[in-house]
Amino acid sequence: MSVKINTQSYNYVILYLIPEELIQKNKILQLQWENIRTLIPCLLKSLYSGNIEVKLHELDKIFTGITKLKNVPKSNILGKVASLWYYLTKIFHQSLGPRIGSFTEELLKYWIDSGGIYEVIGQNITLEKALKILANINIKSRARLDFVLKGTNRAVIVELRMSEHTGGRTAQESLLDKIVQILKLLENPVNLRQNLINKKIYEIEFAIGILFNENHELLTKENVNIGRLASLVSYIMEERHVWGALKELSNKYKMCDSTEITFYKIKNELSNLNSRKICLYEPSTNFKIWLKILFGDEFLKEFIGLSLGELLLKYGSIIADDVWLFYTVLINELKIAKQFGYTNVRKIYEDLKTSEIPRFFINLYNAKLSLNDYLQQLNQLIENSANTVIRIYERKGQSLRLLETNDIVASFEYLKQLCICALALYLTIDHKRDSEFKECRWE
Repeated sequence: MSVKINTQSYNYVILYLIPEELIQKNKILQLQWENIRTLIPCLLKSLYSGNIEVKLHELDKIFTGITKLKNVPKSNILGKVASLWYYLTKIFHQSLGPRIGSFTEELLKYWIDSGGIYEVIGQNITLEKALKILANINIKSRARLDFVLKGTNRAVIVELRMSEHTGGRTAQESLLDKIVQILKLLENPVNLRQNLINKKIYEIEFAIGILFNENHELLTKENVNIGRLASLVSYIMEERHVWGALKELSNKYKMCDSTEITFYKIKNELSNLNSRKICLYEPSTNFKIWLKILFGDEFLKEFIGLSLGELLLKYGSIIADDVWLFYTVLINELKIAKQFGYTNVRKIYEDLKTSEIPRFFINLYNAKLSLNDYLQQLNQLIENSANTVIRIYERKGQSLRLLETNDIVASFEYLKQLCICALALYLTIDHKRDSEFKECRWE
């Protein structure tokens, strides 16, 4: 590998290496950081030690065959790290689950508020609190709504599903129960309709948003599982669910095309792939009720005003690389540690400490730059760090083979990633004086 390779085609955004005051000035970075700040130190801890404490259930060991690996020979490197890889993957994805859910909700809230079409007045809010805010009425209900939005003359109750296969019958019933509760309050003695009108809200919308299909693709009418949609509509049309509440309203309300409300009209409109929505109105006040089943971009465009592609184009440059980078490097480095007794990351961390790179990094970290300037200079420092490592190994007369490939560019890019991890170790152990990685929280 020659010195002074330059491959600056990819600019890394590593939150762990960005001063927190810069993160707090950017809402998208802040949302990402809040959900990973205690996870990355866990990965760093293992990159430093070359190990991870494995606690597997005996059934896990039997099911995966890991139980046979207790006495594998030293030459069986894959056998030596199999349980580590399995445990890390298992706990990592379990840890990510709740973080991703929280991150998605907060991100959608930010996008909706930023879109300017609707204001989020409640997120994971009780029905009791939502109706107090919207209509100043008091009811007792601990049922929780994913989002409550307010737009010009309209309130929206949003129930969000990340995937079309999320939840079974219980989840479907929980979703519909809240819609039914609100529909039944419209014309009962509480008179929710009039209270909403008094607050200048002349339409209420119930939106069931489903973002992705079972293959994790953005959900569209072309790739939706027709059976799952039919199942949802069937639940809606049960007498004890939404249809029962709509039927009770049919003596006062009409369809928005002025026709009578009937079972088949409602079912056909909700089942129609090109529609999936119904509209009712009360003739004396023209108060309207909407029920919509929105897929993927339909949901995003309606409430944010942009498609997912447009949102990624707008915000893509500030999507952080921390999670994928530290995780994938660790997967490979565990094998290195079992084979040689230490990780490449720890070795490079110790090598870089003999150079000027740590001082340059801390000076940059404390320089009070703008985010763009900081990221530009950080990526240049990462590049310089990799070239510095190469020079160190050349002086030692040692080879530096990091990947099972002769591709110099790929090897250099991987070396840059190892340098990122080494800088993160320096920031933690030497600058923050946390050699025990106390910030680590898998939960």
